[in-house]
Amino acid sequence: MVALGPVKAEEGKGECEGGACSTSSCSGVSSYDNPLNLPGWRDKNYAPEDSPFTYMRHETKGRALNRDVEDIYKRWDDIIPEEKMETFRSMVCEIVEGRPETDRDLTKLLTVSRRRHKMIPKKSQLLHMYRTMRSNGEVEEIPHIEKLLMKKSGKSSSGVLVITVVTSPYPTVNGKVQTFSCKWDCHYCPNEPGQPRSYLHDEPSVLRANQNSFDACLQFTDRAATLAQNGHPVDKIEIIVLGGTWASYPEEYREEFCRDLFYAANTFYERKKRGRYAIEEEQRINESAQCKIIGLTLETRPDTINPAELHRLRKYGCTRVQIGVQHTNDAILKKINRKHYRKDAVRAIQMLKDTCYKIDIHLMPNLPGSSPEIDKEMFLDVLYSDDMQVDQWKIYPCEVVPWTKIKKWFDEGTFVPYGLEKLIEVLMYGKSRVHPWIRLNRVVRDIPSQYILGGVDVPNLREDVASIMRKQGNPCKCIRCREVHDNKKAIKQAELVVRKYRGSGADEYFISFETPDRSKICGFVRLRLSETAGAGVFPELERTALVRELHVYGVLVATENKQKKTAQHVGFGKRMMLHAEKIAWRSGYRRMAVIAGVGTRNYYRKLGYEMEGEGEFMVKSLECPLTWREWMLDRTTLKYCALGLGAVAVPLALASYLWGPRSKTQQHQDVSPP
Repeated sequence: MVALGPVKAEEGKGECEGGACSTSSCSGVSSYDNPLNLPGWRDKNYAPEDSPFTYMRHETKGRALNRDVEDIYKRWDDIIPEEKMETFRSMVCEIVEGRPETDRDLTKLLTVSRRRHKMIPKKSQLLHMYRTMRSNGEVEEIPHIEKLLMKKSGKSSSGVLVITVVTSPYPTVNGKVQTFSCKWDCHYCPNEPGQPRSYLHDEPSVLRANQNSFDACLQFTDRAATLAQNGHPVDKIEIIVLGGTWASYPEEYREEFCRDLFYAANTFYERKKRGRYAIEEEQRINESAQCKIIGLTLETRPDTINPAELHRLRKYGCTRVQIGVQHTNDAILKKINRKHYRKDAVRAIQMLKDTCYKIDIHLMPNLPGSSPEIDKEMFLDVLYSDDMQVDQWKIYPCEVVPWTKIKKWFDEGTFVPYGLEKLIEVLMYGKSRVHPWIRLNRVVRDIPSQYILGGVDVPNLREDVASIMRKQGNPCKCIRCREVHDNKKAIKQAELVVRKYRGSGADEYFISFETPDRSKICGFVRLRLSETAGAGVFPELERTALVRELHVYGVLVATENKQKKTAQHVGFGKRMMLHAEKIAWRSGYRRMAVIAGVGTRNYYRKLGYEMEGEGEFMVKSLECPLTWREWMLDRTTLKYCALGLGAVAVPLALASYLWGPRSKTQQHQDVSPP
């Protein structure tokens, strides 16, 4: 059969030949001990209501683990059995000849083809065969057919591919096992045996992490291979790291975990793996790798944000921080044993913004001690308070799950969550007021229903709320609900829009390309002009304008395939960056810094930015970016011209009055007797 992707390794040879790998094995086996075998939690005697096996779905028990990357690549090799190759080739020819324009057309063609060949292929198999035949010149290239065959095309419709990985419940460094992943004990937070704190075995990303022994490299490769098989271009990746509290893990573990993510990306298209290098070297390689990590998100608590942690986050390549605010009411935070308060969130948000990070906060309505009215006040607080302005939200309505303190309260009847109708009302109250510069990532957490013992169990709650709002003529204005996707008409109509607001003691500019009715957004830049830039942590950011985010939406296009009609390759990014530079210049700034993902550094170098300082920000010394016409019409220019003219005109007028030629009336008055 035709091989897909990487070249197969030579028989009998290990993954990391050469001895460069600093981990415990160079055979491709996970460098982390398998947490399923660590503290022996599987052998303990649990009460039925406390046993993890009570809640695991049957099909997830005892799943085969990926012992090394070869287990993953073998599935890739065997995507089409050798004996069925000709059948697949015939089916692809029939699809190409049929020229389907829509999903419905494709379904009709496949129905006939399946009956003829007595086989039901997966879309990923057909796509693989189509690409193989196209590369061999057997069929012509028809882009829309490739799109129709792509499985879950929405995965890459936001301009990047997102891969979520999960840290170990039992982080191990040099053979020493840490038996916790979070040193705090919030009452709503599950502590399932064998899983990182706050996460449950059957959640999709956690289930995948278990199958890969929580190894960073295996998790990345497993997910990236699946996305590639489904037809997505795996070259621009945004990583989200979940699991426990990041600051609770040993520093050595955190650095190695992030290092292995960059290593996995750098070697994804190499079947024969090399050794792992230090994190700085892996990041340098990733700048020009075929599979680039363009963003890294880490989640933590507000009270763990301090100068030392900010330095570490930049070392790991972090560009976005998720912080668990949960609520803005201190009484509720105290009741759930959160051990931090609103003031901690305010301080963390300002420090993160002044050091150029993007911020995603978690909010939890329906917590113990709350009510619909209190939760509405929380939404008003995060929407209209200067000190709570952030970039993204994740809303997680509180749900009662096993291994929590609130389950006991729920069983006793001392905690009764309010119902679905009131929750929808609260969510609509917040969602209808969301500013157009906020991205609402989630409205409900993806917890499998067998875990939910109390609270609302509606996995498609976001769609239900959005549908009601549309029917009422008040659609959500958040970024996620307005993404352009593959709307070519909207891309053509897009115009530059600039919004200004106050956030954490500074001016924030949201520069975007949107349709005239503001219903679609093609991309945006977040610019911060702060007198406290750098926060005393990064000297290179002092007196510098900060670009905290540049994002262009639309269907993900591989870097080498620059289709001019897609939002990603019509120059929106460069035009928005130029406008940001103009705003900064007019405001008196002569330097601009960008918190660039490792894989985007070369893009910014083309715009004149260079890496500078311990924070490894991309920095540019600004020369006047204004055209002559813009300079002449600029408010500041006009103001100084007016002041200059005034400074000259007033003395001239006075001199003219005192010593200039007099009128006859004035002369007569001067010589008249008193």
